[in-house]
Amino acid sequence: MPLRQKPQAPLAPFRSTFQRRLASNDGQPLLTGAADNAFNRERRAVKNHAAATSDLWRRLSIYVAVPCLIVASINAWNLWNEHWNHWDHMPPLEERTEYPYQNIRTKNYFWGDGDKTLFWNDKVNYHRKDE
Repeated sequence: MPLRQKPQAPLAPFRSTFQRRLASNDGQPLLTGAADNAFNRERRAVKNHAAATSDLWRRLSIYVAVPCLIVASINAWNLWNEHWNHWDHMPPLEERTEYPYQNIRTKNYFWGDGDKTLFWNDKVNYHRKDE
């Protein structure tokens, strides 16, 4: 037994009633007598259906969606690596054909050296200035 007891709060009866209201009913009907009518039974059925449906979607999210995302990520990673392995067999950037519709410049860009676009990537883009 503690030496000092905490004084009881003035809202203790209200709190205990509120806590009883939120407690689980363990599957027993909450309402009896006149309150146990069709409307309340339907509300209870809807609540049980919502609980079962949310449990189904939680399980689908964990056991179906997550493994699918992992498999899709592995597939994307493999395709990415195959793509860059294919680029290794192509001729160097300087020897590739440059078509007239590529790298059209009407005026210089105001950043960098004025020739490279905002999304320029030196590994895949090349522009011959002398032609």
